[in-house]
Amino acid sequence: MQPKNIFALLISAILVAGCAYFNTFHNAQVYYREGMKLKKQGQGSLAGSKFDKAIEKSALVISRYPRSSWVDDALFLIGRCYFEKSEFARAAKYFEQLRLVFPQSKFGPEADLYRGLALIRDGKTGTGKLLLEALKRNHPHWNEAVSFHLAITELELDDQKTGIDSLLSFVHRFPRSRYYLYAARELSDNYLRAQNYAQAESWYYRYSRLESDVRKRTEAQVKIALCRYHQERYDEALKMAENILGRYSDMDEELYLIIGKTQLAIGKDMEAIATLSRVRANNANGAEAGFLIGKFYEEHRDFTRARAYYDSAKLRRAESEFGVLATKRASLLNAFTQDTTDNRSPPEVMFLLAEVHNLNLAEFDSAMTIYQRVADSFPESDWAPKALLAKGWILLRVKGDTTQASQVLNQLISRYPRSEYAEQARRWLGIN
Repeated sequence: MQPKNIFALLISAILVAGCAYFNTFHNAQVYYREGMKLKKQGQGSLAGSKFDKAIEKSALVISRYPRSSWVDDALFLIGRCYFEKSEFARAAKYFEQLRLVFPQSKFGPEADLYRGLALIRDGKTGTGKLLLEALKRNHPHWNEAVSFHLAITELELDDQKTGIDSLLSFVHRFPRSRYYLYAARELSDNYLRAQNYAQAESWYYRYSRLESDVRKRTEAQVKIALCRYHQERYDEALKMAENILGRYSDMDEELYLIIGKTQLAIGKDMEAIATLSRVRANNANGAEAGFLIGKFYEEHRDFTRARAYYDSAKLRRAESEFGVLATKRASLLNAFTQDTTDNRSPPEVMFLLAEVHNLNLAEFDSAMTIYQRVADSFPESDWAPKALLAKGWILLRVKGDTTQASQVLNQLISRYPRSEYAEQARRWLGIN
């Protein structure tokens, strides 16, 4: 064979090998990007399978082409995949290996960042934070990324107060950061979880002003309406929710829930029931809507409908907060009503319902309303003074409202001076 042909074959072989490991690593990157997209969509199991394929392809690059220029890329990508799969010990190992084998790699500082975060999430908090502090000292331009990702890690580890404080510090130090938008959204969501509705509204508003995506801006406006509802700014909440309604069909049920709760709060009961009935999804929103309708009918003593809606709430999302409450209420209501129709008088039935709200559910305002209804509707019954005493106890012991408690207890003494309940009321008031 001519030397010229041998040289051509060598060049061809080198090119083929180069294309092979480049294509292998390219496929690994594609799988990684697909995994990240699925993870952001909340499809964790599908994302995991994509990350596994990215790991497999990256490992082939390392084993088959150990002298290629893509080995440090492959090591870093494997570490990121394990990090996203929450396999933090493995992730830390690959990031460490990258630093040992390729100390001058362009991925070095980023590997230190993710290794530090992985160690913290793996329970090695001290070691991880020391590594991150060293990264900030040795590479000051990484301070921004370290501060942001460390704050997010604290939030994900359920250290909400520390995480919020860290994010606030971050946004003040880096007001032009590329992470600012994400930080604003995280602050919004975490203030909402902490039930700090004023701060949540403020940060959702900032976020919506910065976000370019129209749908994401609308999502933030839905949360602003919810925050206004919780702050009892009902007119504002209702106006905003009704203005957004219909923009995106998949947001409508959350908006119907906000509108329905607001209508209940301002006394538009029948409109509220009609609105809440439009929330039919088998999710937490559906469970809450079913629970609220059930509670409405329970308070109006329509126990058959109440039980039906509590059962609906359980079926929609049993493990949600309102699914659990619906299960509890349905059980209590079943026990309470199983023999009341024939064997108990109306004032006793009503008094026992108030007791359920007071003693079992710790819903003291509802209990006081029903106790007062017993006293007003059945003043000649033996249950009336007992109901007034129970209401006085809640005001005195639970609410700490001595003025209101004194009024109720004095009313009890005045109406039923010879009853045992009046004697108890006198003792509470210090009357001999």
